[in-house]
Amino acid sequence: MKRFTFFALLLISASLLSACSLHLGLSSLLNPPKTPNGTDTKTSTKHVKATHTPPAPDSISITAKGFNPDTLTVKVGSTVTWSNASKNAETVTSDTANLFTSGPLNTGALYTYTFTQAGTFTYHSSDTTPLTGKIIVTP
Repeated sequence: MKRFTFFALLLISASLLSACSLHLGLSSLLNPPKTPNGTDTKTSTKHVKATHTPPAPDSISITAKGFNPDTLTVKVGSTVTWSNASKNAETVTSDTANLFTSGPLNTGALYTYTFTQAGTFTYHSSDTTPLTGKIIVTP
């Protein structure tokens, strides 16, 4: 008789606990919530979207051999960055009067200029071995 009473009480307790709104935590442990695609949230792998890093502005490296690349084509509104990779201080100066000039750039220094009009713009460095380059700006 004791066995019967024990199982009866166990069955009644289990049914009451499953119906009780205070014990929803137990329900979530036994039946974990599902993701929108139907997988178990505890065992599913989180998917993280990769973020896209915007491309760096168009760039030109200043080396002992010259500007690399020596000709660059960009759109109006583009910012061009020159970086000095040579061992000497270099300059970047437009052949068009008063358009742009960097002043001396030590090794590792950067200079940027934003082109606001279409055209072909030649430039040079003022080092003892002059370097030349060209920016073609398209609409």
